[in-house]
Amino acid sequence: MSSVSSLVSMRRLALVVAAGLVAGACGAPEGATTTVSTPQVTSTTTTVATTVVTFPPECPPVPYRVGVLPSRVAQAPVEPSAVALDEFTSIPGTSSLIWVDAGGDPAVELVRGTLPPREYPGSKGEVEVAGVRGVAGQFEDGTWVVAWFEEPGDRCDLYTMVFYQPVTPDEVRATVASISRRG
Repeated sequence: MSSVSSLVSMRRLALVVAAGLVAGACGAPEGATTTVSTPQVTSTTTTVATTVVTFPPECPPVPYRVGVLPSRVAQAPVEPSAVALDEFTSIPGTSSLIWVDAGGDPAVELVRGTLPPREYPGSKGEVEVAGVRGVAGQFEDGTWVVAWFEEPGDRCDLYTMVFYQPVTPDEVRATVASISRRG
């Protein structure tokens, strides 16, 4: 007997005994009938749905060379696995170059395979990135974000460059102006 049906049987017995005791204690007339209703337990089946999530293949490495970086940034990018992922670098299938500051925190990121994950909250301006038209703007937290795409506009033709604070607009402009296409 399963534990659920044992529990139900024990409850029914307890209810019948309790009803008998109440009837006896209240002086029910001899021959009177006491009816006790017990709830019926039905079996419940839980179905678990399985969802298979397929991530896109990782984009090839970023095809750009960055000539000038803000002064607080290390000159060589680090492996993406060396820093915590954020809203820009955690998108499946992207390929990233990440430069850190002296403390090891991300300072500049160049991400291939996505545009910014949210809209610019304020105004944005037009920029040129290696001969391609793009936009630049500042998010609420002071982060500067530059975005552009190349033809034909497939997923791996989308780019986002992120500049974390502290950074000045002049440093953003100088870095974007220094970007050139490899090969």
